[in-house]
Amino acid sequence: MSEYKEMKINLNGKIISIETGKIAKQAAGSIVVSCEETVVLVTVTSSKEPREGIDFFPLMVDYEEKFYAAGKIPGGFFKREGRPSKNAILTSRLIDRPLRPLFPKEYRNDVQVIATVLSYDQKNLPDILAMIGASAALWISDIPFQGPIGAVRIGLIENEFIVNPGPQELENTELNLIIAGTKDSIIMIEGEAKEVTEEIILQAINIAQESIKTIIEGQEQLADILGKSNVKEEKQYSVTAELADNYR
Repeated sequence: MSEYKEMKINLNGKIISIETGKIAKQAAGSIVVSCEETVVLVTVTSSKEPREGIDFFPLMVDYEEKFYAAGKIPGGFFKREGRPSKNAILTSRLIDRPLRPLFPKEYRNDVQVIATVLSYDQKNLPDILAMIGASAALWISDIPFQGPIGAVRIGLIENEFIVNPGPQELENTELNLIIAGTKDSIIMIEGEAKEVTEEIILQAINIAQESIKTIIEGQEQLADILGKSNVKEEKQYSVTAELADNYR
């Protein structure tokens, strides 16, 4: 993780930059992903041994929005950052959902994904960047992640689809759809719409799939440069006989 590398992805005229090798070098995977002046740091770590006595995958995703990212200081007597906002909690779940199915079924090692918004220019939303960064950080790590994934937001204004619309565009959009998936399949869809037709939704999904492919190709190229592409070897993960009997 000590060698600095950068990959730029052109997504409908906007450049998404994925960097590694400068910050958080002791993490299993560390990515700084940015679009213009919005910057998100994503780090991933895992335990060396599986956690005993559990029948689930202990994945923790923490998305942190700090006031300083937008150049603000918390009001009131205490100037420290408070507890996570509702939006931060929902974004953590948004990152978790497409990642969780892409780990081995019996994998029980603790995995932590921490996404920290370092800068927000109020034009490019950081949630999609955090999803991309989480996938890239896992992909260049030695954690058995069977990705990578891509993620985009699709908007619709005056019958024109917009990839990754900004906050001002979302105020006028008829569709706000967040789509995540692999090169050949969709894993997660979340969003809202103002009575759009099924045909429009399908068109939005198709547009998203093409953008997802572009994002994934950028992550794969970064892994190739780092020599990380072939570390995802297949391993057999198993639970103890006692645990299997208890939950069979």
